[in-house]
Amino acid sequence: MEYIVTKKEMQEIDSYTINQIGIPATVLMERAALQVVEEVERLNITRGRILVVVEGGNNGGDGLAVARILLQKGYVVDVYYIAGFSKVSEQFRIQRDILSNIGVSFCENIPDKDYSVIVDGVFGVGLSRNVEGLQKMAIDTMNHMAGIKIAIDIPSGIDATTGDIWGTAFKADYTVTFGLKKLGMFFSDGIDYCGEIICKDIGFPEYAVKAVEPKIYTYDMTDWSKLPKRINNSNKGTYGRVAVIAGSKNMSGAAFLCGKAAYSTGVGLVKIYTHESNRTILQSQLPEAIMMTYNDYEGALSCIEDAMKWATVIVVGPGLGVDSTSERMLYELLINTEVPLVIDADALNILSNNMELLEISSASIIMTPHMKEMSRLIQKEVATIAKDRFAIAKQFAKKIGVTLVLKDAKSIVSDGGEQMFMSLEGNNGMSTGGSGDVLAGIIAGMLAGGLALTEAAMMGTYIHCLAGDVAAEKKGKYAMLASDIIAGLGEVMRNE
Repeated sequence: MEYIVTKKEMQEIDSYTINQIGIPATVLMERAALQVVEEVERLNITRGRILVVVEGGNNGGDGLAVARILLQKGYVVDVYYIAGFSKVSEQFRIQRDILSNIGVSFCENIPDKDYSVIVDGVFGVGLSRNVEGLQKMAIDTMNHMAGIKIAIDIPSGIDATTGDIWGTAFKADYTVTFGLKKLGMFFSDGIDYCGEIICKDIGFPEYAVKAVEPKIYTYDMTDWSKLPKRINNSNKGTYGRVAVIAGSKNMSGAAFLCGKAAYSTGVGLVKIYTHESNRTILQSQLPEAIMMTYNDYEGALSCIEDAMKWATVIVVGPGLGVDSTSERMLYELLINTEVPLVIDADALNILSNNMELLEISSASIIMTPHMKEMSRLIQKEVATIAKDRFAIAKQFAKKIGVTLVLKDAKSIVSDGGEQMFMSLEGNNGMSTGGSGDVLAGIIAGMLAGGLALTEAAMMGTYIHCLAGDVAAEKKGKYAMLASDIIAGLGEVMRNE
């Protein structure tokens, strides 16, 4: 597990490390600079000219230290100090004096030269105002220059919490960030302006991080032990029974993807409840699945009754359609089921006009809306949700009493508690029809394997994104389909 921090949390961790634990700021700055230099060398850049652009804050101090170490290693380095502030930070002053003492002078403007590398040390995570004047001119000029662009800690002009641009921003190829990744790197413009994010340890103690208690975290491979366990003395009944209630007339794709994804995460049995018109194609595509079908209202209710008796986990909604029959099916589940529900797709759209159903239901529920479905559920614009997604997700989950998986470029999970999960994995190739159906099936698989509600939502989201990355590696982000994510599950789950 690793934490993802807001601007305020990172500043508190930095302050605690310096003022409470006693690690000098100069030591942290020197470590940060060494890590940036290490990345410059790792990129195997030929010893061409390097430009370092700084302003008078601590991020600029990092930049000056980077310039000094590169000079000592034999690189040709130009340093442009914008000097747009009347005051400078103490750490910047120290680094400026060191450079002066070894005879390094600053450029009065950005030289008209060719550079192999351009290093951005203008603003750090503390920025909270629009970039204007000399700083804006410098950043815009840097963006139009050739050469590999490296940002120190975060690209100048990107808000470290929201990812929004403060007027203008440096567009990095690489961002070398320190201690912990910043939330703004993964949302809004930040996700495109950071380039490849390289997080380096510069000595923030774990004690300082725990003292601040960041609210957002993600999984890494150290969390793999949380997967449902498989035992030698087992049979198909050991690993749960997932009912997939999905697929309206002649719409079999969502049911197939959801059912196959559940099977691919280790479920013992999957039973698909769908319209009779889907029987033949589903039996040919997924012969492992049990089938029960309906072609009228009474048949649909019989399917719901059977699912509630048979299943240990129920998924409802993928491709189900929105009509009086599907509405009644969902109603019966919410009122009567005693097993966990994963509510997705059309079932969410039904709920958007019948939210009172959740208030009278005692079921254990995971809801998996994408941003537009969430917009319908709470009657707020997508843009409004995007700007305050964590608070909105937490409030919704707490009020309704559900675990919420809010799907987006970076999906988040909340059960209404103080801390929330966010997946850093995944890629834009997953923005394809059926990807959400696969996620619903994976989460059901985690539930069937014995994980608790919130743990199943988090682990399912994590595995889904890992499988998407495998698919992108094999097929490419343009060509990959939802079924390729399922294929990627085999490689991901083989690592357990």
